[in-house]
Amino acid sequence: MFLDKASPLFGKINVYPPEGGKQRVEIYIRLDQRVENMEIGIAIDGSASMQPLFAANLPKAFRQPGSNVMEPVVRRLCNFVCDYSGDGTVLPIYWAVGNGGKEIEPIGKVSGAASKTLPVEGPKSSWGGHTSLLPALDYFLSEFSQANWVIVLFITDGRIEDLDAVVARAMEVGKEVVAEKKRKFKFVVVGLTHAGVRETEIEAMKENLEKLDNMFDGTELEGKVDLWDCKLAEQMNELQDIWDEVDFGITIPGNAQISDDRGNVIQSYSDGIPQRMEFSVSPETSSVTIEIAGETIVQPLS
Repeated sequence: MFLDKASPLFGKINVYPPEGGKQRVEIYIRLDQRVENMEIGIAIDGSASMQPLFAANLPKAFRQPGSNVMEPVVRRLCNFVCDYSGDGTVLPIYWAVGNGGKEIEPIGKVSGAASKTLPVEGPKSSWGGHTSLLPALDYFLSEFSQANWVIVLFITDGRIEDLDAVVARAMEVGKEVVAEKKRKFKFVVVGLTHAGVRETEIEAMKENLEKLDNMFDGTELEGKVDLWDCKLAEQMNELQDIWDEVDFGITIPGNAQISDDRGNVIQSYSDGIPQRMEFSVSPETSSVTIEIAGETIVQPLS
């Protein structure tokens, strides 16, 4: 379960089911800085159902200004994430292109400045007839093989047709992360809903996103790694929401103290604050009080 945030300092807040008389809580602190040796990719769905969002279903002579709604969205995303990547660039691609929907079309690395005028009109090759995510995932894992930190943002409006293969590949990545503890990955999937997609496809997409988000539950990696953060675009209020569940592994200068609703101190940080604060409370705890950055914040847990 994740909750509404009591402060703009916070990203995502997760409250896990009680276990052994305790309830685990995670609170992510929002970060606003460049991360050394981080590579970021953006994968834009190039399947046929996306054509209306690019106005690609209309002859160019009939397209009205602003009818390509994807271009400004992708430009803003690219510009935003460039402020975080290690070298100030992002690598966008189209995925799910070609007859089988299993091809990708790289756009090439762009800087924040270049992203402001980046043409985003859809793939130059044919629009995909299916939606296969694994080729895009494998592409970025290969391209960013030397990076300590890899974040990939996938944008899609449909059901992921090779979901089982994606889960299997992500399980391999998760095991590598736990075993080596050197590299970090986060795959963010943003689902789009629009008039051109049938309701059954939207429901299938939501089921896919939930399965990816929870793929490690009940496995040997549960609680050890969290690769996916899946959300619907309509639930996002601002671009910063992309990072709500990304643990950059950074310690923030300062100190903090967390108390339960009975005044008991349950966690304190005296020499730096982890960007992902994790602690346990008793299941009946309704809120915690967090003293941080000169503020006293009461955060409900239900």
